[in-house]
Amino acid sequence: MKPVVAVQNISLAYRQYSSPKEALLEWLFKSKRHQTFYALKDISFKLEKGESLGIIGNNGAGKSSLLKLLAGNLHATSGKLQLHGTHSAILELGTAFHPDFSGLENAKMGLRLLGIDKQQIPHYLQQVIDFSELGDFIYQAVKTYSSGMTVRLAFAIAVVIQPDILIVDEALSVGDQYFQKKSLDKMRDILNQQATLIFCSHNLYQIKEMCTQAIWLDQGKIRLHGEVNQVVDAYQDELRGISSNAAATTATHFINKPAYINDIKLEGGSREDDKIIFRTGETFSVFTDIIAQDIPQNDIHLGLVIRRNDDIQCYGISTLHDNIPLQKQSNGHYTIRFIIEQLPLLSGDYCLEAWLIDASGIHIYDSRERCCYFTVRQKSQQQGIGMVQLEHRWE
Repeated sequence: MKPVVAVQNISLAYRQYSSPKEALLEWLFKSKRHQTFYALKDISFKLEKGESLGIIGNNGAGKSSLLKLLAGNLHATSGKLQLHGTHSAILELGTAFHPDFSGLENAKMGLRLLGIDKQQIPHYLQQVIDFSELGDFIYQAVKTYSSGMTVRLAFAIAVVIQPDILIVDEALSVGDQYFQKKSLDKMRDILNQQATLIFCSHNLYQIKEMCTQAIWLDQGKIRLHGEVNQVVDAYQDELRGISSNAAATTATHFINKPAYINDIKLEGGSREDDKIIFRTGETFSVFTDIIAQDIPQNDIHLGLVIRRNDDIQCYGISTLHDNIPLQKQSNGHYTIRFIIEQLPLLSGDYCLEAWLIDASGIHIYDSRERCCYFTVRQKSQQQGIGMVQLEHRWE
């Protein structure tokens, strides 16, 4: 079967001059006076119908350049690139819009560029208006739009035709929480229709949930390509090594989020010198208070991760994976306890991460990274060494 996307040894090179004068002298005397910079070098991969690919890497790794090549906004210096089927791309905000034209006029132009027949424009235009939810702002000049409004219009135009190939850059990250979730749900719907997705994001959780495979770009080259968890975990391992001495920060929380973690705390244990101490084998409990506004009860789930101080993820689970619904209290809050009856962790310093996610497991309403620090102490070395105490027997 012919692949939907076939990329074979493509490279993207630019000429770098020390000054504009050098460029003029090169043109006049036909002698090389530049250095060649490769934004991308020998990139190859294939995608079949219905597959999804995440693109990850540090800033400047070549992610946006690759997506622009796939979208047709740039042409490769060398190599071969083939896309089979209709495709839509959401790249840098507003690049395809005329700032002086209204959102409605830009939508009409965008639909025409996607190949929609003139007679069908009104039908699709109404879908763009409905999905973007811009209201009367659809008649205002795009130059008056906020970045969030711009991405609403861009995304609505891109997905209205149910493309065979959807290419999405980091642009979604500027949208508000409500529209981010709506967009991610739409992307999943498109995938369910056997479309092919190429998704670039710094949100590695979303990459893992949306994509089946991933490419890690490093200085314009493929560092690793394979199954999404393998690639993302390798990338995170390197990031942790680079930032192991950096101070951890706690996310800032705003009450204008549609759902957020109001409070999270450890229960049980003992206090010694401002430390919370748990003993191996005793009960471990985490209490979480959540506030949500106008969100269905079955669309809110809590995920918890236990990390050791060397950044190893010891264990992670969510109410979504365990199929445990959150219950609304009389005061409108959601409260839940996570309990481990006999804590298997051995001696060490640990902390929690908490994630408030939707029912798809993709959209993140809120998070608390590296919170609730605690220490585990074991009674003796007879309980074993390492990270956890495992039930066992000898025969």
